[in-house]
Amino acid sequence: MTTRRLLGVLLVVMMMTAAVARSRQAAPGPAAQTFTVVGVVTAAPAAGRVMVSHEAIEGYMPAMTMPFALVPGESVPSLTPGGRVRFTLRVDDGAARATAFQVVGRDERVAAALRGAPQATSSRLRPGDALPDVSLLTEAALPFTTSDLKGHVTAVTFIFTRCPMPEFCPLMVKRFQQVQRAVANDPALADARLLAVSLDPTFDKPQVLSAYANAMQADPARWKFVTGSPAEIQRLTRAFAIHVERNGVLLDHTLATAVVGRDGRVVEIWRGNGWSSDEVLKTMRETTSRTE
Repeated sequence: MTTRRLLGVLLVVMMMTAAVARSRQAAPGPAAQTFTVVGVVTAAPAAGRVMVSHEAIEGYMPAMTMPFALVPGESVPSLTPGGRVRFTLRVDDGAARATAFQVVGRDERVAAALRGAPQATSSRLRPGDALPDVSLLTEAALPFTTSDLKGHVTAVTFIFTRCPMPEFCPLMVKRFQQVQRAVANDPALADARLLAVSLDPTFDKPQVLSAYANAMQADPARWKFVTGSPAEIQRLTRAFAIHVERNGVLLDHTLATAVVGRDGRVVEIWRGNGWSSDEVLKTMRETTSRTE
């Protein structure tokens, strides 16, 4: 697909989105969609989410392994690796939540495989660690390395342009849009930068990222989208302990967002999507003030 054609498609999508938004201002919003999900738990609940390898969700998404957000405060049965579950996924404009869990059986093969899986090592990045050196390309097809971050306080996150889950990549981008607006209005953050790394380098070529960045109203002087060879992207995802697995044209993946200091070292890392734009901005401001 050419860049011009892709931009045309994105423009149509944006116009349709604007039309829908205007119609919602004049009428009550639609009720949340609900879907029945059947799958096997692959990791016990943690930080308000449970990892499930689920069957295809009819009318919504293909089979994949992914974390599902639980309803805060809702009681759930014991969810242990290998447990076969059925639950309801409620999806509205801003969130997708898993509710009404039932444990309907157990898959001992999955449980045994998970028990024998290698545990995560201590090599994943922690505050104070330097980012690995990688060679990437920006949305403008310009060379980019992690050394280009030095001299700037930078917020880094991971996305892919075809991500369908509202609480994954679209939410990361929405929060980075909020950070971008705040940074633009704060003279103390004049040299701050944002970086979105594609998890899908085979599709997210520079021209695709360029069209996506334009659609997301990213300021190219401040917010870069980068891609690269699968091997280079994998070096970063491994460093950030992000699980990525291809599932047809989509990806199963976890999330990580970080603030990196002017020296190229990690200041803070947030796993999952539980962070807010205010938290990132607070960390960026504190880091800036310490290194002025």
